Amino acid sequence: MTTTSSWWYKNRLAEESVKPIVEAKEEKLHIVVIGKDNGENTFAGIIGDLCKKKKIDFNFIDVTEAWISNRDVEIGTVEIQNIDGKDTSVVLERATTIIFPRAGAVETLTSQSMLLLLQDAGFFVVNDLQSMLLCDNKMSNALMLERNNVPIPRTSILSNANSIEHAFESIGGKFPVIIKTLIGAQGVGVSKVNDMASLTSVAQSLWKFDASLLLQEFLEIESDIRSLVVGGKLLGAAERIRGENDSKEFRNNTHLGADTEPYKMSEEEIKIVESAARASGSLYCGVDHAIYKGKPYVLEVNGSPGIKSSYMLYDHITSKQKGKTTAEEILTEVINYFQLETHRRPIMRQEAGYIETIILEGMESQPIRAKLDTGNGAKASMLHVNKLEVKGKKVFWEKNGKKFESDVIGTSRAHRGGKLFEERPIIQETAVFNNKKYPALIGLSVKDTASEMLVNRELLTMFKVSVNPNRKFILSDWTSRNDKTDD
Repeated sequence: MTTTSSWWYKNRLAEESVKPIVEAKEEKLHIVVIGKDNGENTFAGIIGDLCKKKKIDFNFIDVTEAWISNRDVEIGTVEIQNIDGKDTSVVLERATTIIFPRAGAVETLTSQSMLLLLQDAGFFVVNDLQSMLLCDNKMSNALMLERNNVPIPRTSILSNANSIEHAFESIGGKFPVIIKTLIGAQGVGVSKVNDMASLTSVAQSLWKFDASLLLQEFLEIESDIRSLVVGGKLLGAAERIRGENDSKEFRNNTHLGADTEPYKMSEEEIKIVESAARASGSLYCGVDHAIYKGKPYVLEVNGSPGIKSSYMLYDHITSKQKGKTTAEEILTEVINYFQLETHRRPIMRQEAGYIETIILEGMESQPIRAKLDTGNGAKASMLHVNKLEVKGKKVFWEKNGKKFESDVIGTSRAHRGGKLFEERPIIQETAVFNNKKYPALIGLSVKDTASEMLVNRELLTMFKVSVNPNRKFILSDWTSRNDKTDD
């Protein structure tokens, strides 16, 4: 098995030898909004105008018209045809494209499939399909918040007529209560009922239209607060207040005529709002909360928040109040945040076991039992071999009775207890995992190790998996231990 070092790997190793960590430079971006509404006062309209001013490439993709006509996963490009219903096509490049799906992008299985294909191809999506669907379903939204110890109004599912009384008692057994359809936005599908007869009647009427329902305790509030959170940190907050003459309206949505004012958050509110956003897995979202009897309660997390409110802007790093702002200024902050490459690292949704099988090209008959080591920040993944000898820029090595020759493209210095444990020659190989090929830096070791192979964070990032510490061989076939010391 002979390998040749590449320009990429030489530069990758050179980067590793530099100690200081510097912030990523701004790059030329292509911003894409996927949805159904491209009006001038919508998110797409405002961010489109902003991109024009900032000379950033921008496209709106209408999910009711467009389809993916060509894709090349290896070089990271996708072509989407008929993005505007006029046969216009656009080519998206994975390295520089940021995709913002709006609510319309998850309304149908077809549009969901387009979004899923883009994120599976490695495009950076704000937010990914899983987060969008979680936020879109009010019951999964509530369960997610409750599971993460975020205070919410008491909530119960309404499955059928027999569940009404039990659901009512489980949320406190007091009227009025709120009925919500699980899917709905801008206050649509939300009703307030004052007695059991009305509760039963409204539920039965909605069930006739195949609506899925939840029941929630009613909080007597005059306003609620919409916060915008990016990267898990507060960016803006606005208080939504019902009109003085609208005594019958209990909803505070701006689409229903509520007024908005910039809102100053307490430290407790900031902590709860940021916890809610992080629990949802959203990179950019709206969090609605209200103050009831002096305590903040989160009402929901919105994966596709509107920006028509008058917001108070907060410093993204310190969460300190900066002043009143406009929708354009809010979106400028969002773009500036994601313009840094370090903020464009996708969530790893696919799960892998902590032990998996990896095959190196040229060693197909010898599957390797590898530990996926999330704590391993070494510049190369470690592979245990039986013998090795470095001669100049070549390394001659043996594993399980087979002999190999490879180019040496660097050295990995492994430490234990603060002391140098071993210097490992680094070679470049092609690793096959989960039916895909990846370029891999491998540090060869002859020392006694507890694992045949340790996969470092660099290679794990290429695999795009998160590691389950309780399971083995989720994505690959079982491989026996190499010897009794193999983990």
